[in-house]
Amino acid sequence: MVIQPHDLIKVSDLSLLEWKEDNEWVTASLRSAPFVVVRRAEQTSDFIPVGIRGEQRNQRQTAILHRNGIEEIITPYMLAEQKSWNSLNAQRRELPVLKSIDKVAEIMGDWQWGPTGSAGFEIATGYPALKATSDLDIVVYAPHPINRNEAVEVLEKLDSLPIRSDIQIETNNGAFLLREWINKRIDSMILRTQEGPELVYTPW
Repeated sequence: MVIQPHDLIKVSDLSLLEWKEDNEWVTASLRSAPFVVVRRAEQTSDFIPVGIRGEQRNQRQTAILHRNGIEEIITPYMLAEQKSWNSLNAQRRELPVLKSIDKVAEIMGDWQWGPTGSAGFEIATGYPALKATSDLDIVVYAPHPINRNEAVEVLEKLDSLPIRSDIQIETNNGAFLLREWINKRIDSMILRTQEGPELVYTPW
């Protein structure tokens, strides 16, 4: 099974999760919400590179998870398809990102997209990760080149909302930031791959 960056994994057995640093917040975070996010790094037949989120922005821990520790995989695209944010309580849905996300879904149209970052984490787990000042991180799966004019229009509409949105495009070769692609002044650009950043002329 190929598991993609940004996928959230519910961990069935925390003893199958390994990390190096001895940070108290890591254990506390996993007890509150036993979920990890898949990192962009090489996967093996046994282990998946993942990250652990803490309450604070600077609380991020790299780890590896044995595949036997997977209880459930939740993709960002599933969250958008199912409009899973509607399952959050009314008080949380008053946060700016969640108040705007139905409009975001309308703007994204036929693009295969989903929320990541703190929004994706809270929508998937119910754990309160969003703040009033949070941005909305979005991933779009685009195995084929997207229309530049359409991309510009999507960004302009998103920028008219009362939140900031950042879109990362996932191709079959790696990922790039949509704003960088639209605004680039030179022919080459950075593509984020499992082996690290690469300078390319086309991300597809």
